[in-house]
Amino acid sequence: MIRFEKVSFSYADYLALKDVSLEIPSDKFIGILGPNGGGKSTFLKLVIGLLKPTEGKIERDETKISYVAQTTSVSDGSFPATVEEVVSLGLVNRFSFLKTKERKEKVREILMEFDLYPLRKRLIDELSGGQLQRVKIAKALIKNPDFLVLDEPDAGMDEKTHESLVSLINKLHKDGKGILFVSHHPEDLKEADAIFFIEDGRVLPYEEELKRGRHHVDL
Repeated sequence: MIRFEKVSFSYADYLALKDVSLEIPSDKFIGILGPNGGGKSTFLKLVIGLLKPTEGKIERDETKISYVAQTTSVSDGSFPATVEEVVSLGLVNRFSFLKTKERKEKVREILMEFDLYPLRKRLIDELSGGQLQRVKIAKALIKNPDFLVLDEPDAGMDEKTHESLVSLINKLHKDGKGILFVSHHPEDLKEADAIFFIEDGRVLPYEEELKRGRHHVDL
């Protein structure tokens, strides 16, 4: 459980999030919608603890959280790494006690689960967008988190790859993972237990936006 109590956050003189109070159960699928610049990324960084509130407080239980950031690559090419190497980085710190053989087996298992094993020796920069996102999610899940936070993981994907990724996220929730999924597409969140709309630093239930007639909000 993650609880926001009258939380606000400012960047210098800019108020990015305003007086937010809500609870996020760690076993639920929560969807987030809203326009660019509305406060979604700030909200996520507060959820995972990368930022601290300017006002108010955030309470967390012992839920283990993994975060998949909104990026189109994990390497700029200056430090080439294979799929296998990137996924294994997810074991650093939390599973540093594992012996080398055990670590390799854990990596192999997650690569098999995400259909990445045939690509294990391929450089990250040679992957398609969909393959790269699967690598990032595999790296996050190898830590065995209770709750997975995804910041627009489908950005820039073609329709087929996008649909495949949404299906994967739905499956992860059915398999017992809590999900916080930021998307620009309301149809991606059909399986969500609750959806929030973030705009101008305010977090509101999406149903309220629909009641106000905002069926075609510019996302």
